[in-house]
Amino acid sequence: MSLLLSKGARNSGRRIRKESRRWLGGLVSGIEPKRLASRMVASAFTAVLLAAACDDEPVEPDETPPDLSGSYTLVSFTSTFTAGDTITPPAAEGSFTLVQTAVVGQEASGTLDLMITFPDESGPGTTLEMVGVYRNRFDGTWEQESTEGFQATGTYTLVGNTLSVEVTEPALAVSYTVWRKQ
Repeated sequence: MSLLLSKGARNSGRRIRKESRRWLGGLVSGIEPKRLASRMVASAFTAVLLAAACDDEPVEPDETPPDLSGSYTLVSFTSTFTAGDTITPPAAEGSFTLVQTAVVGQEASGTLDLMITFPDESGPGTTLEMVGVYRNRFDGTWEQESTEGFQATGTYTLVGNTLSVEVTEPALAVSYTVWRKQ
């Protein structure tokens, strides 16, 4: 059995296809709606990628060491001098002043003035003093050198306003000192 369509019925099928090609009020003619939707999604995706790529320059990570400049007071001191005991005020009083003078890459340097006093009931007590220079690096390493040429190395950490310096070399100067920024 065959089905015969009138000429009008065949033309109405063409008219539907033709109307679908004029989708969006004739803005895009000759493109089928499904294909048009795919192209619009691809265009929107490309626009988002371009906008992201054209945004500000990428931010380089800051690998400069922290500026340790300031005046600090002693929180605690542990060393071979104290026979490994941790001494805190009032058994010891101390001040530590750092002034950063240069930063080159991942290293900062400056001047230091350190004084720790251990009072003695029967006399003036003992004072440890050091005036010189320091270097602190982004990786947490620390170096200090007195004006008399005494050198010490170790590590440091800065958390909030608390600076900790651990001297690991030479053996005579091994210590762990915690300072609070004023």
